[in-house]
This record gives sequence, structure tokens and C-alpha cells, in this order.
Amino acid sequence: MSAKSKNDEKGPKDRQKDGESAKVRSMLSQSRFKKTVFENGLTVLSERHREYRSLSMGIWVKMGTRHELIEEAGVSHFLEHMLFKGTKSRTSLQIAREVDQVGGEFNAFTAREHTCFHLLLLDRDLGLGLDILSDIVLNSRFAREEIERERKVILQEIAMVEESPEELAFDLYFESVFGKHGLGRPILGSSSNIRNMKRDDLLHFFRTYYRPENLVLAVAGDVSHESVIRKIQALRQLHWPGRHQRSLGRSLKFEYLEPPRLMSGTHWVVRPTEQIHLIWGVPGPHFAAQDRFAAFLLNVYLGGGMSSSLFQEIREKNGLAYTVYSSLSPFLDTGVFSIYAATGMGEVLLCLKLIEECVRKVKAKSLSQKELRMIQDNLKGSILLASDCVESRMSSIAKNEIFLGKYVSVSEVCRQIDAVNVDDIKRVAHSIFKDECRSILALGPAPSPKVLARLKPIVLKRSYS
Repeated sequence: MSAKSKNDEKGPKDRQKDGESAKVRSMLSQSRFKKTVFENGLTVLSERHREYRSLSMGIWVKMGTRHELIEEAGVSHFLEHMLFKGTKSRTSLQIAREVDQVGGEFNAFTAREHTCFHLLLLDRDLGLGLDILSDIVLNSRFAREEIERERKVILQEIAMVEESPEELAFDLYFESVFGKHGLGRPILGSSSNIRNMKRDDLLHFFRTYYRPENLVLAVAGDVSHESVIRKIQALRQLHWPGRHQRSLGRSLKFEYLEPPRLMSGTHWVVRPTEQIHLIWGVPGPHFAAQDRFAAFLLNVYLGGGMSSSLFQEIREKNGLAYTVYSSLSPFLDTGVFSIYAATGMGEVLLCLKLIEECVRKVKAKSLSQKELRMIQDNLKGSILLASDCVESRMSSIAKNEIFLGKYVSVSEVCRQIDAVNVDDIKRVAHSIFKDECRSILALGPAPSPKVLARLKPIVLKRSYS
């Protein structure tokens, strides 16, 4: 008789208990989370974690690069910088010192569909953190001298991207597939836009979009929801300073252009780099797509780690690249599935051939149950490890609110991952990997005659000024 695992030996009552335990864990997760929407439209989220001393909080603005007009491209990121530069009651140095004195961290980032200002502190410093976040959102000064200083900083940041081929390649790839749409523009904006941006441009964007109904405040750590609510009196006021008043019960519409169909084709951007930086991509699922978990697992299988098929074929078996991986970039209503590799000119064609072969294999042949379990455990492991970090939990509850409009617990995410089967993976692979939809971008020295003849790319010269 073959040996059985403990799992195999469980009877109906044991399995019932397991189901009840999962249900209890789910209920506990739900009880940790609370949400309040105030009369002014501000959404406040909290998830309590009694096991931590650390506390993460963030103000999330539902505005990013895709919401900017062409002539104001880069304004979201410029604003991200300016909200650190002083308020009516604090200088930029005072803001930095107040956070440093308690051992905290204060940072921000701009994405294509949102901007976030976040703090990591001890739970004792809840009041300080909320006061600083409230102050910068309500009372930032936008002093002219600070704008000019920060303009130079951002221009240096843009120059850094120009000297980072991998990052630059992704910016150019998004431009090649989305065109002039906001999702295709660099988050930092262009040097010319940043040089020409005026204080009035920043104030107009700030006063138009940094409004309570367009913001989410998220907090994760050992604090009660009620204590958060008590300490944000300023954010709860009906009308914020400098913002146009709105009628009660009527929200402003924050509109944005629908994304275009992703453009296919091959582009080669000439740059004097040592390697050729390749990005191969196709349209992917949007953030709330029904098959998003199958797509996430497909990503893990293809290029999510050292055991992935792309890593094994391109690096381990053929030694064509040091760095190779795949990634998913989901947005509100569209997405991109991309594969990146950095290789030499002589290896470009073979590298692309192996990428195509890995994709064809996952379309043609179903994964085994063992392979499926491995990638499920991989993805769940990453999520569970991240859930031990309050910053990750704060980010998760905020993004789920922005993109899904609801709370999703870690246990629910793991349940949905386990619900994916091998047929789902194969179906999603067929749905995503269509030859007519693929696009390729290469960044590096001008293509050799052999590469040029085989790929027939659109060759773009790029100014280095």
C-alpha cells in the first residue's frame, strides 16, 4: 500500500474543520479592516495589526500621468516633489526633522494612475504622521524659490533615467504601444515641459484634483479606526482651502481618456549602450479582470524567478543574458504583459526566438499539476511574506479601494490563487499571446545588417542632449 500524506488521511470532519478555520480567518481579516467615507468625499481606510509596533499611513491621490494633458505632462510628479517643500506652518527642513526625530521615514511616488505620500512611524506617532499628511495636502505653499530649486532636481532625475537603459527602455516601450495617450508618457515628464512649467500650472492642477473626493487615506498598524478618525479633523472639514466648493451630495467627475488599442510592431532606439535592452510585450489584463490571478500565475511560470522557463532557457541553458524576467502592468481598463532581457547584438535574434518558444510552449502544452502547485505556492509565498510588512498592507488596502472599490483580505487572495486550474492558465495564455498583438522594443547601438534584415524594425535616432 502506498504511503499517504497527513492531508490524504483527513476524513470529512477534518476537512470540515479546515473549511471552518479558513472561514474564521477570513472573518478575522474583515474585522481588522474598517472604512469611512466622509460628507466631503474623503475615504479613510484602516487595517489593524496588533502584532506590530510599526505604523504605515499614506494619502493616495487618484491622479497620475494618464490624467495629464500633453502640455502639462510631468505635473503630477512635480507636485509630488513640491508637497515636501513647506507649508504655512512648517518649512521643508521642519517637516524632515519632525519625521527624523522619531526615527520615521517619509516618502512619495507618482505612478501612471495615482500619486502617494506615505509615512512609516511607530504606532505612538500616529498623531504626528496624520498631522503632517494633513498639513501638506491642505496648506502647501508652493514658494517660488522652492519651485525653481525643485525644477533643477527633477531635471537631474530625468537625466538619471536617460543614463539607466533598463528604465529608459520601459518608458520608450510604453510610448511605442500607447502612443500619445497619457499611459504612454514618461512619469517624470519631458525636460522641456519641466523647464516651462509655471507656478500657476502647479496650483491649478493641485486645486483641481487634490480634493477630498479624489483622495484615500490608508493606515495599517496597531491603531484603531476611531483614533485615526479623531485625529484628522482638518481633513474632515467640508471645504478645503483654495478648492472650489461643490454642492452637497454631488461629486466632481475626474475624467480620463480611454486607452487606445496597444500598437504592435518593432522599434529600435539607437543609444550608445554596451548591451541591447529588449522588451517583448502584448496587451495584458486590467487590474480587476476576472482572469487576473491566472495571468499572475502565468507571469510567475514564464519569468517570475530563477526556476521560470525564461530564466532557465535564456540564462541557464544558453547564457544569453544576465537579466531576464517577465512582468504584468495592470491599469484601470487595460494592461501590458512584458518580457525584458539585456543581451549582446549577436544574441538578439536567438534571444527573441527563445522568448517566442517559451510563449508557444505554454500555449501548446498544459502545465502539470506539480508545476501549477509550484507557481501557486510561489505567488502565495510572495504575498504572505509581503503581508508581514505594514507598508505592504497599507498599499494593498489603498490599491484595492482605488482599483476594485472593495477590501480584499490576504486569505481571499490566496483562495483565488488556489482556485486557478491548468485549463485557466492555458486559456489565458491563448488569450494574451497573440502573434498579431505583439510589440518589440530594442534600445542599444544601431542594429547589425542581419538583425535589421530579420526584424525590419522602425529605427529611431534619439538625441542625447
